[in-house]
Amino acid sequence: MTEPRDASWRLFWAIPLPAAAHDAIAHIQEELARRVPRDSVRWTPPHNVHLTLVFLGNRPRNEVTTLVARAKEALDGIPPFRMELDAVGVFPNYRRPRIVWLGVRGNTDALARVQAAVARAMVLMGWKPEKRPFTPHLTIGRVRKGLDSATLAALGDVVRRVKVAPFAAHEVREVILFRSDLRPSGAVYTPVGKVVLAEM
Repeated sequence: MTEPRDASWRLFWAIPLPAAAHDAIAHIQEELARRVPRDSVRWTPPHNVHLTLVFLGNRPRNEVTTLVARAKEALDGIPPFRMELDAVGVFPNYRRPRIVWLGVRGNTDALARVQAAVARAMVLMGWKPEKRPFTPHLTIGRVRKGLDSATLAALGDVVRRVKVAPFAAHEVREVILFRSDLRPSGAVYTPVGKVVLAEM
């Protein structure tokens, strides 16, 4: 069945990762899974891990072309930049963790510039920005609900002690507009638009 053009899609802008990064993330997740309390974390499939820039939520499907055009205008003149993954941590804190994440290092000023440009462009499309400041990270796991405080603290302590050397250094050359389909088996992310960063 053909989907109506006025259907809503759950959309977000993100920076994708190279395949080598996904392989390394899978290894880190496996190592953490062996150490944290059993079944305490729902791990993100490595191929789904990305760096979210702007989460738009539900938007009309027929807006996609305009969303991409606005982002392209906003990113005009911003060149590719280097980025690598570094460190593992949790949100909001180690006593009551909810999200397990990987950090980002490299040209973080360029990353912030890209995120701010995309965010400003989306505001012009009626998007309401989050009040929280942009904190670049990659979600690699979500802590299961209903765990007791001792289990949460034990999980947080494991993550706090893990040391991750910088890895997956690469050049960021594009930002992608993804559609997110939430299914019983997990989220499925489909690229629906792309903006390539221009060489200076």
